[in-house]
Amino acid sequence: MKKLVIGMFALCLGLGMVSCGNKAGGADGKDSTATAVEEKKVDPQEVLNKAKAEGANWDEAQWKANQKEMMSCLAPMMKDMQAIQKKMEGASNGSDEEKAAALASGLQELQAKQKEYEPLEKIMEEYNKIVQANPIAKKISEDKAFEEELKKEFDLPEDM
Repeated sequence: MKKLVIGMFALCLGLGMVSCGNKAGGADGKDSTATAVEEKKVDPQEVLNKAKAEGANWDEAQWKANQKEMMSCLAPMMKDMQAIQKKMEGASNGSDEEKAAALASGLQELQAKQKEYEPLEKIMEEYNKIVQANPIAKKISEDKAFEEELKKEFDLPEDM
């Protein structure tokens, strides 16, 4: 989970997006569970506040539920960044001028998304501090099986 969060920040900041050549993509269909979680439009500030206020007393199941809620807030950002990356990669078949135009357009779109998601990034920084300070939450954040479960549930690429 920690790697996933760090990866999300890297995507959000656009670091290495153009140069990494990542060709991964998610499935076209969404898992019904992910859709149900995404549809309820969870407020990331509420998820953070709940973790701050109650997290010290939570067991593993409660932390997992909270981390899934936070991921439901992050998944749209991650998918947006992935879509921008795909657009930029898709233009690699054109002329140099087309490639440059696609790159410039993608970078502009990326900058707009960065501004849009800036409040979420700040919430995630604070949330990650809470997670790292709690032994149960930290253990869950480092659980590769749980990370893979989240990726599948939210239809995220395997290499994120």
